Amino acid sequence: MDQRSHRSLRFRFLAALGGVLFLALISLIVLSKWVIFPALHKEERTLVTKELSQIERGLQLNQENLLVQTRDWAIWDDTYEFIKGNYPGYTDTNFSQQMFEEMPFQLMAFFNADGGVHFLAGINPTTGRYTTCYTAERECQWMKGIIRTMQSSIKQDPHQGKSDLYAGPTPTIVASNPILRTDASGPPQGWLFQVRAMDADWLAKMEDYTGLPISVSVVSDYQENSIDISITGNTILAQRYLPTFTSNEQLALSTQLSRTSYLASLETFRYVLLWTACLMLLVICLVLVLLERIILMPLRQLTRFTQQFRVTDEESNNLLQRGDEIGILARTFQDQFKRQQRLNAELVQLSTHDALTGLPNRRLFDQRLQEVLASTQLTKQPLSVMMIDVDHFKLFNDHYGHPEGDACLQQIAQAMHNIASVHGFFIARSGGEEFSAMLPATSSSQAMEKSHALIHAIDQLQYPHRVSPVAPHVTISIGVSQLDADAMMSSRELMMAADQALYAAKAAGRHCVKMYSPSLANATFTSHTMPL
Repeated sequence: MDQRSHRSLRFRFLAALGGVLFLALISLIVLSKWVIFPALHKEERTLVTKELSQIERGLQLNQENLLVQTRDWAIWDDTYEFIKGNYPGYTDTNFSQQMFEEMPFQLMAFFNADGGVHFLAGINPTTGRYTTCYTAERECQWMKGIIRTMQSSIKQDPHQGKSDLYAGPTPTIVASNPILRTDASGPPQGWLFQVRAMDADWLAKMEDYTGLPISVSVVSDYQENSIDISITGNTILAQRYLPTFTSNEQLALSTQLSRTSYLASLETFRYVLLWTACLMLLVICLVLVLLERIILMPLRQLTRFTQQFRVTDEESNNLLQRGDEIGILARTFQDQFKRQQRLNAELVQLSTHDALTGLPNRRLFDQRLQEVLASTQLTKQPLSVMMIDVDHFKLFNDHYGHPEGDACLQQIAQAMHNIASVHGFFIARSGGEEFSAMLPATSSSQAMEKSHALIHAIDQLQYPHRVSPVAPHVTISIGVSQLDADAMMSSRELMMAADQALYAAKAAGRHCVKMYSPSLANATFTSHTMPL
């Protein structure tokens, strides 16, 4: 009877451990096929999409930059007088091949109020020669195709003020704007188009910006999907398709990425799975041996003496008080755990705070703003934010040097932190010489009061800034926006409003505070001056 009982116990252990091994192997196979491998592919695709988005963002920045330059030229009294025929020396004063190469522009086209050509200037992409004309003929013949496209754009949208992509032998970025006086008064007297070629030089600058190999091509067949990813061996070819103006053609922004690290990781993971399965089998066998020697054999001995000796359970001592290896391991683990907690706290500090100033960084600010915004919308309390910029800090760096600029930023950050601590609001360094502040449950008047306190604190530093056009010491400008209790705005819209208010403060001469309002936002677009 005893012998059969022991064999039954041994068999049950063997069956249980064998079942565990079988289920573990099946789980590894299912997990690999349906979870891990798809997750790796998804991560790879996400990485590729992120790289493409970085390239597209670089292109968007180029378009925005060109549009800003076009607006500066178009909304300018000199340009206004030129298009009306009252400034004959305009072209000699403002245009040269050197200017076109430095901007860099391929073409600038001025159109009259009736859409006819008034003046053309550009660099022939074939010959590299700088030419100026009053019609797209003879030496300006190479401009004819793009001039027709521009005139078509004017007919479709006379208001312009936009940036488009044009297809052609060499794809181009084209920005346009109506020609107005500097104060934007009166009807448009014509239109100005500026063209930047997406040529080899442009691609080289984009590659420097993104760190990725980039190519641009024209695709005749319309692609419904904006992203196309194809894998060939160890290489991924990723393309993002962008629409062009008045054309069924699209521009394909392409980059090639290596899959070497991904394939190596995949192969390593497969080896890990194989070794895990072998190790599990080995462990099962070892457990069976140890089970026999440590448990089953003493259990058989215990069975023979159960009728003669009464066995009682002993209370377990606290792990940290044990004197054996388990106690040592427990105390070591406790020390390691505390050390890990300290390292985690330091890591969180590094990932959420600016290394130079010690203030929270943009990442922590955005996270806190999302949380406060959600809470504000529930409690129906006002929320104010600030965008803060050190006035003419580039001039400071150029004059005093970057080490002195870092020291200046540290003192400015400390002064603003002191004010934020006293007034109970959250301030962070957004990047460079820009700072952001968040003021929950703060009305617009309170926000303006605290903004003036910040400006006063920086003025009190009297930090020398001899090259500043504003004051002989370092100053700041502040833009404020507010989310009213009943308003619905995203954090991005709230910060964009503060940024527009900051722009207005700069336009007003800096060293001041401006509160965002729709009228103030519209006014910022009329404050352009003569382009540099």
